[in-house]
Amino acid sequence: MFPQVTLTTRQPLAGDLKGAWTRHGIHLRQDLNQAGRRSTLTHELVHRERGTVCTGDPSDHEERTVDEIAARRLITLDELLDVLLWTEARTGAEAADELWSNPHMLGVRIQTLTKAEREYISEEVLRRQPW
Repeated sequence: MFPQVTLTTRQPLAGDLKGAWTRHGIHLRQDLNQAGRRSTLTHELVHRERGTVCTGDPSDHEERTVDEIAARRLITLDELLDVLLWTEARTGAEAADELWSNPHMLGVRIQTLTKAEREYISEEVLRRQPW
């Protein structure tokens, strides 16, 4: 999808950054697990597409926007619904692992559900319950 992007885990990153993009490519922390790499890479690709730099500040509007776009790419609505049903609405690490995401991205996806998405999930949960 992005053949022109070089990906490396050898570049040291400042502070607690999990990833960063520069003119040389995208750098990921070496100690990330697969879900962490997938989540961080998607986040950094969105930054690259938008031409923005990661501030690492969760209160920054651009960071929240990038997180939301990345979370929506990583977790479809139907995948989220399936995991919520399977985990009985528990949204911790187990649910995130099932989605090949990190818990942060799962939280962002849930927090940024639209009204229509919330209604869809509610209707489907009621419809699928074996009462």
